[in-house]
Amino acid sequence: MNEIETILCKVLGCDRSGLYLGAGRKALSGRQLDRLGEILKKRAGGEPLQYLVGDTEFMGLKIKVSPGVLIPRPETEVLVEAALGQMALLQRPLDVLDIGTGSGNIAIAMAAGDREGRYNIFAVDISDTCLKKARSNSKLNGVADKITFLKSDIFSCFKGLKKTFDCIISNPPYIAEKDYDGLPSDVKNEPSSALLAADEGFYFYKEIEKGARRYLAPSGMIFLEIGDGQADGIKNIFCDKHIWNKISIVKDYNDRDRVAIVYRQSKV
Repeated sequence: MNEIETILCKVLGCDRSGLYLGAGRKALSGRQLDRLGEILKKRAGGEPLQYLVGDTEFMGLKIKVSPGVLIPRPETEVLVEAALGQMALLQRPLDVLDIGTGSGNIAIAMAAGDREGRYNIFAVDISDTCLKKARSNSKLNGVADKITFLKSDIFSCFKGLKKTFDCIISNPPYIAEKDYDGLPSDVKNEPSSALLAADEGFYFYKEIEKGARRYLAPSGMIFLEIGDGQADGIKNIFCDKHIWNKISIVKDYNDRDRVAIVYRQSKV
């Protein structure tokens, strides 16, 4: 649907077919006109469409979003598809960690794609707002029993535990502060903490690399969403050949580097 169709469906409480065959053929009530005007005014002011309608679609799943929660994007589907494809080759139970879960979209899509029930998924975030939304979304999509949500600053909640993971996946903040002013106005209405990263956008990748030395099992894999032009920087971060076996870069639908897959050595 285009943007105006999405807004009208929200106001009328119908789907796209109903917009043209049912509710959309009737005159809007006064309350509906007021609601439409309110949404259009906020949209003109730069508020993201997904916040205004309250949800978005990710890999065919309905994901609810609200201010304070990063909006899932189609590019992140490439990350999940890459992870599911590689994990399927292992044909065994896997412990999976989603770092910075946000709305829960990644963990939920992975749980939904786990047809054989082989994945034990943990999803962490430092934001209570995000964790509340993620838990709600997991229930909405019928996978709440497949995911354990925990409050954590990256690996902090596992400190002192012997827990390790077979796979780590993350779409961390990776926009450099110098690039923030050039972002679209609606993107700037999303939480900056979920977008911006220090160290020229590489801070969280470096923190994940440090923690993964302890928490990623031998022969494990890390799946990271990356920004355009960051592939060489990621390779420099995961350069210790005693720890990391190889790195593969996956491109997105626009032929841009989008996902880094890091493979750990079988013995460390």
